[in-house]
Amino acid sequence: MGKYDKLFARIKNMAKDVDNVILELVPEKEPKRLYEASRHYPLAGGKRVRPFVVLRAAEAVGGNLKNALYPAASVEFIHNYSLVHDDIMDMDELRRGKPTVHKLWGVNMAILAGDLLFSKAFEAIAKAELPARKKARILDVLVRTSNLLCEGQALDIEFETKDEVGVEEYLRMISGKTGALFQGSAEIGAIVGTDNEEYVGALSKWGMNVGIAFQIWDDVLDIIANEEKLGKPVGSDIRKGKKTLIVSHFFEHASEEDKAEFLKVFGKYAGDAKGDALIHDESVKEEVAKAIELLRKYGSIEYASDYAKNLVKDANEALKVLPESDARKDLELLAEFLVEREF
Repeated sequence: MGKYDKLFARIKNMAKDVDNVILELVPEKEPKRLYEASRHYPLAGGKRVRPFVVLRAAEAVGGNLKNALYPAASVEFIHNYSLVHDDIMDMDELRRGKPTVHKLWGVNMAILAGDLLFSKAFEAIAKAELPARKKARILDVLVRTSNLLCEGQALDIEFETKDEVGVEEYLRMISGKTGALFQGSAEIGAIVGTDNEEYVGALSKWGMNVGIAFQIWDDVLDIIANEEKLGKPVGSDIRKGKKTLIVSHFFEHASEEDKAEFLKVFGKYAGDAKGDALIHDESVKEEVAKAIELLRKYGSIEYASDYAKNLVKDANEALKVLPESDARKDLELLAEFLVEREF
């Protein structure tokens, strides 16, 4: 991954400036428990990829990085608010290797912390040194993005009660759940930096494609990755019954007999607290391995992998209307990395 080293260094560098804005807007203050809970995820780390997209998108269209800092913080607030609420809905106990907000402060305070982070996203835009017309347009993007996030999450919840989810249904869900915030980040950066509508449209397309590709590749890694690099058991999504593009493709092409065989394993340990321990049992590993072979039989893993890579190819093609620059190159590299990573 040597070709990405400089990119990673720049992401890390720019994250410091974004973090300063985040901690300025969410300081240590009363009510102490509310602000502690709200600062928990920002202080727990995270790569700040979405803020980086805002900053580099602004620069790629000729804008000033300084003017994009508060907008960059706003998308990180939206991202973190969604994580707090997602963890409550999923009853997850760990996030970034640390206890989740609701685990430490209780569900009620976690809901309030998520709400505060959502509110801070709009405060960040109010503080940005930008013309009123640009602020208004950025607010429109944030509202649209938040709506799509909620719609995507709602569809994901509905999918839990369905045995089969089609490819188009899955793509609609993931466009909201992960595509929208990448799209919003790139579009906001463009709005900060330019009035050129062609540039804004190109970055909007780039963001949506990259956001969808990011999630699809994540789902591919769950099946093909090295377990140590992945940091979780291979095939976890199969055990938990997670609906992915891979699974959607399989259900659209598999025989009824193979579907029935797959469903014996798919979702077998959903909601089972013992599920993570059971995956190390040899019989469970064999079950998952058989399910993965069924996915391979119908080319479903390859289909999803190719789909993600083609999305990135189209995304970077869209950027060719922008002037050549280091910032544009960073966006192209980031997109490539997201479908080449091994973790």
